[in-house]
Amino acid sequence: MITFVSKCLTLLTLQVIDVSMNDIINELKLLSKAEIEQKYYDTFGYLPPNGYTKSYQIKEIAWQEKYSELPADIQSRINKLVNEYENIKSVNIKKIRKFETTVGTKFIREFKGEKHEVIAIENGFKYKNGTYKTLSAIANVITGTHWNGKKFFGVANG
Repeated sequence: MITFVSKCLTLLTLQVIDVSMNDIINELKLLSKAEIEQKYYDTFGYLPPNGYTKSYQIKEIAWQEKYSELPADIQSRINKLVNEYENIKSVNIKKIRKFETTVGTKFIREFKGEKHEVIAIENGFKYKNGTYKTLSAIANVITGTHWNGKKFFGVANG
C-alpha cells in the first residue's frame, strides 16, 4: 500500500508544487554537516540514523520540505484513492464461488491440434481411460507442464 500511496502522492504533487527539488538541495548543500543534522532533527524530530551520509540527509530533508504539506484538495484525493484501494484489496471468502460441476458435464479443449474431452464424474473427472481428482491433473497430462486446470479448460472464475 505504501508504494500505491507514494505513486499517487508523486503524481498528484508534481502537478501542483512548482518548487524545484534541485533548488532545495542546492540550498541545503551550503550547510555544514552539523547544520544538516540539526535541520534533519528539526524536520523529523529525531537525529539521522548512524550511517546516513550528508547527501542522503539532504535528499530526505528536501523531499520532506517539498512534499510534506499538500494542499487540502490533493490530500483529500489521496485519501479517497487509499480508501478505494483498501476496499478492493480485501476479499470476502464467502462471496467467492466454489467451482462445482454436475455429473456428466463435458469439458472440451483443443491443444496442439488434438481435441481433448473430459467428463465430470461423481468424485472427479474421466479422461481417456483414466480417472483424475482434478482438472489440473488432466491439464498436466495433456500439456506435460503444470497448469491451473480450470484456466486450461476455460472455466475459471474471473
